[in-house]
Amino acid sequence: MEERLKVRLDLWQLEIFRVVAELRSFSRAAEALFLSQPTVTSHISALEKRVGVKLFDRTTRRVTLTPEGKLLYRHAKALLSEHEQMLQELSLFRGGLAGTLVFGASTIPGQYILPALLANFHRKFPAVQTKMRIGGSGRILDGVLAGELELGVIGARPKEHHLKVIPLWDDEVVLIVAPTHEWAKRGVVSVQELTQQPFVVREEGSGTRAVLEQFLNQRDLSLRKFSIAAEVGSTEAVKHFVAASHCVGAVSVRAIECETDQQRLAVVRLKEGHITRRFYSIVLTDRTPSPVRRTFLRFLKESATGG
Repeated sequence: MEERLKVRLDLWQLEIFRVVAELRSFSRAAEALFLSQPTVTSHISALEKRVGVKLFDRTTRRVTLTPEGKLLYRHAKALLSEHEQMLQELSLFRGGLAGTLVFGASTIPGQYILPALLANFHRKFPAVQTKMRIGGSGRILDGVLAGELELGVIGARPKEHHLKVIPLWDDEVVLIVAPTHEWAKRGVVSVQELTQQPFVVREEGSGTRAVLEQFLNQRDLSLRKFSIAAEVGSTEAVKHFVAASHCVGAVSVRAIECETDQQRLAVVRLKEGHITRRFYSIVLTDRTPSPVRRTFLRFLKESATGG
């Protein structure tokens, strides 16, 4: 009992441990935390010494949690979440909202919608720090389900029953080609013509890809019938690939609103109709919302409705 009582865990070390565990990389954790890699390594070593067990199995290629590390990770997540909520609730007694919100967003809202909104949110609540993780819709969904993200903003409506899904902004997915492409002057093509052109697609799990596949399936078509030139992991990669090639790509219309993109890319639509979708906010129904999350979610809903 006396030995157990001597162990006093440092919350900052637990936060570093949590980030390393979730990113499965000391270098990526150091980048995310704005620390040097030796500093992260030193904190993890000190934590392992303090708890008396090895927390990670490390090789040159990957970092994985040991059984003891998995146990500590489960408790560390809960402890850090409670600590953050305590600070946020105490801040309300001081007459202001303060705290940290870690959330995720898929590529389109993360790059083209949320940055300006986050700036407005910061002006209203300067004591709140937001940490936005950007990834494919599938990756963000997994982060919310795992409890690593308090909130997610994605481009495909999930089917999981233990999620609260809040509709936000509407969007349209359009085809893009280089200005030299034969379709650039036409502006409108048939869906059947898509199979005759080399195509650049987003990776599986992307909301943009999911809505494109749904549109095609409703018209008895599949990406398997396409000539796929490349599969890439971001909207910017699709744009750059298409601009430098004779391929066709599909991206959100929000991603080509700037003047530079409009000069190096041409928008093409389909005779069969527009490819539309909606972005959604997702939260776990069984997770107690922090004051910051409640406020931020209300802010997002107001931005979507013009309130």
